[in-house]
Amino acid sequence: MENFPNIYFPSNYYHEFINGKLSKRNLVEIIEEKHPFLKKIFQKYGTEINIKTIKLTALHVDVNIVENDILDIEKFKKSRNDIGDNPIFILENGKYICGVEIEKMSKRWFNVVNPDDITAKYGTDTLRLYEMFLGPLEQAKPWNTNGISGSFNFLRKVWRLFYDDNDNLKLTDNEPTKEELKVIHSTIKKVEDDITRYSFNTVVSTLMICANELAALKCSKKAILEQFVILLSPYAPHISEELWEAFGHEAGTISYAKFPIFDASLVQESTFEYPISINGKVRANIALSVDLSNADIETAVLENTTVQKWLEGKAPKKVIVVPKRIVNVVM
Repeated sequence: MENFPNIYFPSNYYHEFINGKLSKRNLVEIIEEKHPFLKKIFQKYGTEINIKTIKLTALHVDVNIVENDILDIEKFKKSRNDIGDNPIFILENGKYICGVEIEKMSKRWFNVVNPDDITAKYGTDTLRLYEMFLGPLEQAKPWNTNGISGSFNFLRKVWRLFYDDNDNLKLTDNEPTKEELKVIHSTIKKVEDDITRYSFNTVVSTLMICANELAALKCSKKAILEQFVILLSPYAPHISEELWEAFGHEAGTISYAKFPIFDASLVQESTFEYPISINGKVRANIALSVDLSNADIETAVLENTTVQKWLEGKAPKKVIVVPKRIVNVVM
């Protein structure tokens, strides 16, 4: 067995083995199924001998040659001198799947990430955003290179708010809609609050939500996107400077732009959708103006056709209105 090649199992097999869900015999069966040519070698040495001599050891691999938990086998072979001759890899759908461990970065564990490599592939803004997005600054956080693609895709989505698929600028001077104003001012308020608490990771998530909502509204209004870019600039300064110039601010830098001012009147709801409970069960939802009195709300509810169907022509014993919460109808 001296020249028998090293066999590398994906992490899920290792964990199932140490937890007693897989036996050594099961491992041999998996090897024979995945690589039938090894069956003859097993038979040569005797299956029972093989089972007794099997050892399964966890192995750290360089995180820089793993993407979305998939190991680049060829790079792995070149990166190590201890993997043996003609190593065999047990693949799943043609891919070798690695596991994830939460460990401190160390050369010993092959998990040191060079920021220059990340910057070269995704850009500095993506790296900055991802580091802020990982979690609270005062806490230890697991680094997962796979998550960087989310920050990268977010910046691409921001770019598409300004430019079409042919990279033509699509900014307009049109007046923002109420919905667009509500989105940006809700974002301003949340970002301002989070910054004062040094909660930068939630700022990034808020900006991501805002970009999604503006994209859904197909917003290309300068009055909205200019404020959004200012909010984004501390976290992604390079793309923000590029977009700042798109507004015609060629002379100055965005770093001197004034922080947007929150207007509470623009985020107030003009209507509220009341759940209508009849004898303890919600039977309808009715959107009513927030300015209505309790009496007006009661009248509107009792005149609703869905409510009338459940009343069956009978007068309710009591109608309880809880403003901006619920309307209870007791029969």
